[in-house]
Amino acid sequence: MDYKKTKENDFDCQMRGEILKKSGKLNYKLFNVALLLGIIFLLVSSTAFATERDAHNNPLDILSERKLFLEQEIETLITEHKDLLNQINSLTLEMEEALEKSNLSELQKTSFSKIAYLTFDDGPSYNTETILDTLKEYNIKATFFVVGRPESAHIYKRIVDEGHTIGLHSYSHEYSSIYTSPQAFLTDIHLLKNLIETSADYTPDIIRFPGGSNNTISHRYGGSNIMTDIINETNSYGYVRFDWNVDSMDAAKGVQEKNVIVNSVINQSSVLNPAVILLHDSPHKITTAQALPEIIEGLRNLGFEFDKITSSTPAIQFFVKGIK
Repeated sequence: MDYKKTKENDFDCQMRGEILKKSGKLNYKLFNVALLLGIIFLLVSSTAFATERDAHNNPLDILSERKLFLEQEIETLITEHKDLLNQINSLTLEMEEALEKSNLSELQKTSFSKIAYLTFDDGPSYNTETILDTLKEYNIKATFFVVGRPESAHIYKRIVDEGHTIGLHSYSHEYSSIYTSPQAFLTDIHLLKNLIETSADYTPDIIRFPGGSNNTISHRYGGSNIMTDIINETNSYGYVRFDWNVDSMDAAKGVQEKNVIVNSVINQSSVLNPAVILLHDSPHKITTAQALPEIIEGLRNLGFEFDKITSSTPAIQFFVKGIK
């Protein structure tokens, strides 16, 4: 998609350059015409003066000669005027064709679109189903970074069936076990991947690390380089990691006030594009589900459109030492 935009922008710039070049040539010719008209005006004035002065010295011959000269100049001007009109008409057609080919209006719309990615961690739960109902009502797609809950297999399937993305978050979400080594993390993740494939006939290829890819809690269990080692390992398996740039604050305490969640999302998103929004749909995050309609309406009022994350989405990633 970026390549297409770049190609269209290059074409647009090239066409505008050609148009400006031709416009410059026309302006030069128009200047010459104006200059010639000024000269003719001076000649006419001087003719009147000379006619009065030479009225007693062969006036008929003098007037005839000057009349012939003026007629020739007028004929030349008329010819150049027609030529300029033809060039202007031709340039206008070229401009219309250039605008049509570059599809400028659609390109501008794409260039200035604002995208919000609603992401939900730690589900599925009954809150996930409430969230899915809201997303369906607003015709919006979102992304769910799930954990392992075999009893909620039907919710995995519903997420996929309704066109959303499932990402891996970890099966157990137990920092003390998953962050002891890269192999421990991969074992946990592959257990979750198998559960989703069995439940929803879907193979996830995106990942969000519990606590984010730069979390330091993991250092307690695997040392200061554990996240670097795990990210390198998951990269080798083709997983694309996604963090966030908007924190809804719904995890700041057990049950966050709805207004805090709404205001956090709207205020932070107002200065971002894209906005990758961290929300949670674990069993006790009831106010997050309640806040969602106001979040959607508030973001739409800011000019945002909504999309789901895929492995080809430009990734928002925290800086991790040793990772390019």
